Amino acid sequence: MGKRKNNTEEGPGRDVGMVVGVSLFLILLTFFILLNSLAKQDGKKMRNAAASIAGSFGGGEGDSSPTKTVSSTMPSSPPISALEADIERLITGMDREINKYADLKTGKGGEILTIGEKALFHQNSHTLTPGSFVLLKTLADFINQGQYPVEIIGHTDNLDAEEKGYRSNRELSSLMAIQIQKYFIEECRVRPDRITACGYGSERPIVSNDTSESMEQNRRVEIVFNNELPVHAAKIYTESPSGIFTYKRFNFRVY
Repeated sequence: MGKRKNNTEEGPGRDVGMVVGVSLFLILLTFFILLNSLAKQDGKKMRNAAASIAGSFGGGEGDSSPTKTVSSTMPSSPPISALEADIERLITGMDREINKYADLKTGKGGEILTIGEKALFHQNSHTLTPGSFVLLKTLADFINQGQYPVEIIGHTDNLDAEEKGYRSNRELSSLMAIQIQKYFIEECRVRPDRITACGYGSERPIVSNDTSESMEQNRRVEIVFNNELPVHAAKIYTESPSGIFTYKRFNFRVY
């Protein structure tokens, strides 16, 4: 009889514990869903903040001192408006013959400087002309003054690539971008981690390829000055699904 009495007394206690446990679980679930929603809405701000914090504590490679901040080792990048004005002055100061092949516009990721093939390469080739070195040196000096990532993008017309001596127009455009990247790094000491290069072949024309003049316009290189993120942030942060950021090869999920 005593045993039966103990069982009836413990039953309600177990029920109360289960109710409390389920309630806590639902509260926590609601809390994490709310955080995940905020992370999706404010993902970019959170990732930039995380990158900024990491940079302040020596997030870059080779820098293990927690007291050495980024601002003490490199100047802050100018805002887009200031950068645009600086590039405009740079273009204006170029040789008139080169200047007519350069164009500046604001696009996705920052300021985009477009330079026609004639100012840089032999026609339908990735070989730099001797006259391009002064222009590239001027651009490299300008790039070295900032800290933002720079992307070099090559473009071609739609003529048969084999007639130009290449397997594809994408190969030619990529080699054009790589050739400039190589010159910046090897001859002008631009930091390799700041420069990326790629080519799109004839896939992104700015005008139709109906005439020789329009084809000439499509044979170009774009230099994108991406000052939306500082270099240390670009190095440690890789674009991921909303709610996730990567730091030093560790993936962090924000709920």
